[in-house]
Parts: sequence; structure tokens; C-alpha cells
Amino acid sequence: MSWLSTFTLSGSAQDLNESAAIEHIQRTRSWLMTYIALVTSLLAFFILIISMIEIEGSSLKRDHQKLTQAIYMDVKAAVADQSIDWLQVENTLTKGVRISIKPNLIRNQNLFASAQAKINPRYLPYLQSLAEVLQQVDIEALRQRYMKLVSSIEANGFDVKMMIRIEGHTDAHPLAQTARFKNNIELSTFRAYAMMDWLRIHLPLTRSHFVIAGYGSFQPILDDVYAADNRRIEIYIQPMLKQQRELAGTIL
Repeated sequence: MSWLSTFTLSGSAQDLNESAAIEHIQRTRSWLMTYIALVTSLLAFFILIISMIEIEGSSLKRDHQKLTQAIYMDVKAAVADQSIDWLQVENTLTKGVRISIKPNLIRNQNLFASAQAKINPRYLPYLQSLAEVLQQVDIEALRQRYMKLVSSIEANGFDVKMMIRIEGHTDAHPLAQTARFKNNIELSTFRAYAMMDWLRIHLPLTRSHFVIAGYGSFQPILDDVYAADNRRIEIYIQPMLKQQRELAGTIL
């Protein structure tokens, strides 16, 4: 009888242990499922946030491209109004609207003489026509003309300023030791400055509307890097974006 009682008690204890183990597993599983659900929810939330950021970024990019395209159409219209066929106009999107003079506009004459940063006087009538195109586009009025796009961009935390960027380029001929400039980078920068100064006087615009850069012979337009046609100026009308100070301060 005592043996049977002992077996019964032992069996009951074993049943209780198994029940406790099952209950523990169920509690653990319940906690684990809750944890998985929480992590999944957080992951979905972060994916949503990232998607919203991407949408905002693409919206900003889209508005900037629309603004650049609108300026491009203004320049094309101004060139067509004046029946100018020697100006090349291109929407580069990233750098703005590029304006350049076609090579060989004047036979055996370039905008700049070799190793010089002085504008060839024979090009002055053409530069005057270029200035008239820019006057018709009216850089200072672009912001107000496209205020809807500008306001949309600025709502995303960026200020918009209309700039004229002038890039100088040279051929690959090394400069003589007696040359005025140390190298082609310096020469191309002074050529950009010469064009900026001429446009500033004839538009007129303040220096704050201009940006200049010199690339030397690093961006030739011909396979022959020594060709004279590589000595050129490229002008860009660029809606430049600058992060607003309040937003920049928040990020920092």
C-alpha cells in the first residue's frame, strides 16, 4: 500500500513538473511572440520613415530640375528671339543651363590667344549679343518668376539663389617658363575671371551673382587635347541651393 502511495505521489509530482514546464514554455513563447511583433513594428516604422525621407528628397530634386528646365526654356527663347545660331545652350540638370560659343566662330581666331587671359577684341560684338540674351532672361527676376518652385524648394529647408557660374578651360600645351601664369589651371581661372568681369559690367550684376572656376586642360572638348578649340569659356545659369541655417543648426 505504501509503495502504491509512493508511486502515486511521485506520479503526481512528475505531472506537476510537466505542467509547470509547459506553462513556462507557453509564457516564454508568448513573450517571444510579443518581442517579435514589437521588433517587426519598429522595423516597419523605420522603413516608413526612410521612405518618407526618400520621397522628400526626390521631391526636392524634382522641383530643382523643374526650375532648371524652366530657366533653360527662357534662355532658348531669348536666343531664338535674337536669331543667334552660334550660341550652344544645354540643360545639364546638375550644373544648370550651359551656354557656350560654338568653336571656330571666327576662322583662325579664338576667344583667347595662347597663354593669354585677355578677351580677343574681335569677339566683343558676339559677347554683346550674349549679354543681351542674359539681360532678356533677367537673372535677378528668375526667383520671382518661378516663386512657386522656389517656395517648394525652400519649404524643404534650402535657400535658392540664382547664380552665373563661369568656367575657364585651356588646351594642354605647357606654359613657357617666362609666361605670366604658372600653369594652365591658373590661366583658365584668370580667363574665367576676365569673362566674369566683362559680364558684370555689361549686365550689370554684382559680384555676388557670379562664381568662377578654372579647370586647365582637364576637360577638353576634342580628342586632341592640344587643339586650340579647347581654349574656351562655359557659362552656366544655376539655381544654387544652400541649406538653411536653422536646419543646419538643428542637424549639427
